[in-house]
Amino acid sequence: MKSLDEFQKFFNQVMMPDLKALDDRRKKIVNRSAIVILLTLLLLLLATVIYLNLDASKQDNNSVFYFILVLAAIIIGAIITGNNWARDKTFYSDFKQKVIEPIVKFVSPELNYEPKNYVGSDSFQRSRIFLNRIDRYSGDDMVHGKVDKTQIWFSEVKAEYKTTTTDKKGRTKTTWHTIFKGLFFIADFNKHFQTSTVVLPNRLGKGFLADFFKKMNFSRREKLVKLEDPDFNKHFVVYGEDQVEARYVLSTSLMRRISEFREKHPNHLYISFVNSFLYIAIAYRKNLFEPSYFKKMTRFSLVQEYFEDIQLAVNIVEDLNLNNRIWTKQ
Repeated sequence: MKSLDEFQKFFNQVMMPDLKALDDRRKKIVNRSAIVILLTLLLLLLATVIYLNLDASKQDNNSVFYFILVLAAIIIGAIITGNNWARDKTFYSDFKQKVIEPIVKFVSPELNYEPKNYVGSDSFQRSRIFLNRIDRYSGDDMVHGKVDKTQIWFSEVKAEYKTTTTDKKGRTKTTWHTIFKGLFFIADFNKHFQTSTVVLPNRLGKGFLADFFKKMNFSRREKLVKLEDPDFNKHFVVYGEDQVEARYVLSTSLMRRISEFREKHPNHLYISFVNSFLYIAIAYRKNLFEPSYFKKMTRFSLVQEYFEDIQLAVNIVEDLNLNNRIWTKQ
């Protein structure tokens, strides 16, 4: 596992020239965008002042039409100017190539990075973590490869479903609801199992009523599994198709490691074990691995965030001891 000190040396010695060049381009984008916005506001203000100062006799329907036409022309002109003059069309892809990819390779040369690829919706659904219907699915920043003996895949994904309502006037409204947004991780697990086991955040707490409602989860084919680790039960609720196999998969040491991982990373954590694969979903509100146009790219603290997010995913292998191949798959 690479340390933060090692990464800071890599940042200063290897990444800095590319970061300075990208930061110069970022400043140009921000400055040109500010000019376009300022000129647009001034032109809109000027057009409004001229219109309001027309003689009342001249403010007829035609003048209103031409006023709206002028405003629309100013806005369309601003959009075209911003798109062709203020925008840097390769900045985003160059950022991925010159910032995110070197960090991935620094963390482990065995990993590959594909900025436009992502974990597919079939894998997302196969995990059985989220059972909602998926109407829209997207993602980016796929990382895949081997960490020692363990094959891993992870990317940022966003899954959504939609609802449509109709009001009294017959007008329909479509609303999109987020099922999950964050980092989705898959690893080749080192145990063989034939049924599914799902570990979800414990949102109901403990007690008789909490246990009652956990058992009433009829949307799942898996049944509630009661484990003997009180610290693990405080944070998670477990469902499994087979009580014995769920306990075989969730060994005492693995439950302890999951609890420790959750303490270090307090984002909502979801885990499942299906068809000899481990699936982990870590919820994020922010967009991962994206450039910030309003922060200096040469600041170590900014690039450190990208490093720590990638390191978090890769360290799952070590944190959960996945390279310890004391079991053999059938």
